[in-house]
Amino acid sequence: MLTDKLNACIIDMKTVKEMETASVDTKKQADANYDFKQIVQDLQTTTLALKATIDNSEFKPSMLVLNALKSYLATCDKVVNDGAASSSTNTFIRTESKKVVASLAGEWSDYYQRSTANVISLLETVKVIIPDSNKATYAINKIRKASNWNTSPDMYILMKQGIDDADIILKSLDLDEDSEVMAFLKLVSEGSATVQNLTEEVLAWLRKEGIENKLSISFSV
Repeated sequence: MLTDKLNACIIDMKTVKEMETASVDTKKQADANYDFKQIVQDLQTTTLALKATIDNSEFKPSMLVLNALKSYLATCDKVVNDGAASSSTNTFIRTESKKVVASLAGEWSDYYQRSTANVISLLETVKVIIPDSNKATYAINKIRKASNWNTSPDMYILMKQGIDDADIILKSLDLDEDSEVMAFLKLVSEGSATVQNLTEEVLAWLRKEGIENKLSISFSV
């Protein structure tokens, strides 16, 4: 009798242990699935941001970045097809994702500097010439919204708006792109204009605009 009761207790304890183990496994799986869901959302955010850069600029990510994106997209697809995530797979995807985002941020930074530095410098120069300097300031601020890689598509849209505003401002000067005056303004914005660049055409334009007193001259070492 006592033996039977002990055996029954042992069986009950085994059942409880099995249920506890199953409960732990279920929680681990639920945690892994939730983590994977967050990974997919992060991936979607990165993809949308990348699309925004391409739609609003001439930025083109390298094949290295594109291939890396495809690689961990394929890994995500496999998880979906398997029907369950795992902590090890999630860790791998997150690690690869961080590498991709880091590369993407670096490539965007290089592109941004190349494509906007001259525009911003030129806007800073013409601020003292145009009737409403705030327009140039607003355009510069919009362009600078995308100076660093971020996952908000709106920042890249604002950058494009700022560049479009800059084009309107520069066209309002009514200067030919290849004119001596425009060439002079670009040199001023680069900090490399000299007295030699003050041609008759440039001097006549300065007098016409009444801005001779806004141009200062200094010696460089």
